[in-house]
Amino acid sequence: MDALHLGLLLSGSVAAGVVNALAGGGSLVTLPILLGLGLPPVSANATNAVAAWAGLIGGSLRYAPTLAPHRRTVGWFAVISTLGGAIGGALMLATPRAVLHAAMPWLVLVATLTFLLAPYIHQAVRGKAAWDLDRTGDLAGWRGVVHFLVSIATGYFNPAGGVMMVAAFHGYGLTDLRLANGLKIVLGMTMTGASVAVFVLAGAVIWPIALLMVAGTILGGWLGAGLALRVDRRWLRGFVLAWGGMMSVAFLVPA
Repeated sequence: MDALHLGLLLSGSVAAGVVNALAGGGSLVTLPILLGLGLPPVSANATNAVAAWAGLIGGSLRYAPTLAPHRRTVGWFAVISTLGGAIGGALMLATPRAVLHAAMPWLVLVATLTFLLAPYIHQAVRGKAAWDLDRTGDLAGWRGVVHFLVSIATGYFNPAGGVMMVAAFHGYGLTDLRLANGLKIVLGMTMTGASVAVFVLAGAVIWPIALLMVAGTILGGWLGAGLALRVDRRWLRGFVLAWGGMMSVAFLVPA
């Protein structure tokens, strides 16, 4: 990989960190770059997942005090997230290369559309009754099943995970937005971390690229925190949607 490609990857990672800090969806910036550079789909997804996981660490620490009073429920959520994320990562590795190569552009497109429709999805699935997060036993019912499926999907393909999790929380009846956002970050780190562990054991991560992306994502997150009061998040959402849409078309249209 030459200096131009490295520069593109680093700048894309910084941009992803900024987007994650302000609007979410940073993986939709970096994954198409990895695919465009010619990385095999599994390696691209695994390497991108490492950067996404590292970018969630700081946010998880920030939300730890908020979630501490609900540690029992969060703990059970984390167990489900770990199992589902590991299964999702294993399914990604088990998918035949030709099938994954053909499906990856469509997955990017679906994730982009999901990001676009997120506000409407959240409204459509909003629970009619508020749910008390301390009712841990409720996770033995349909909420636990839904969260397990979301965890598998996130472990398989990380970019759509955040939107799916928030939609699930709305469906559960979790009305506290601060708790929902904290759970999204902490459990997203858990799901992605479990899939990353599977990818690492399988040797699917390209570490020089992953470490470069981690550095860029952390820098971007720091810059994003400083821009929080100066940048209109709608512009950032527009950038992510435009980029994801263009990359999907570029991969799907025959050369």
